[in-house]
Order: sequence, then structure tokens, then C-alpha cells
Amino acid sequence: MEGGRIVAPVNVLRFDDSVYRLLGDNLEALTRETELLLDASSYGARTLASARLPGALVRDMTFTL
Repeated sequence: MEGGRIVAPVNVLRFDDSVYRLLGDNLEALTRETELLLDASSYGARTLASARLPGALVRDMTFTL
């Protein structure tokens, strides 16, 4: 990033934050719409691990290169 613009791709970027921080103090809002996230291990068998979740608007996230 230079001047708020992307100038090159990032090779490896690690999400370095906790769920408690994201869904606690930094949570601004949740979307009204939800998205179905299917469990990838369900091929060939039934599973109940899929989830229907809203999007989250968070104030701040920590990443590490």
C-alpha cells in the first residue's frame, strides 16, 4: 500500500487477531443478509457442519506479513 492504494500483490498475509476482539469491541454491525457456508467434507456423506452467517463490519483488524 502506498498512499492508500494497492501497488503490488501480497505473497503471504496472516490473520493475526482474536475472535473476541473482532466480535467484541471492534464489531460495528452485522448484515441483515446471510450467506450459506457449506462444509467441504460433506462429499459422499451427510454433515451438519454447514452454517448460515451474516457479514460483519469490523473497525480494526490486525494482519502480519
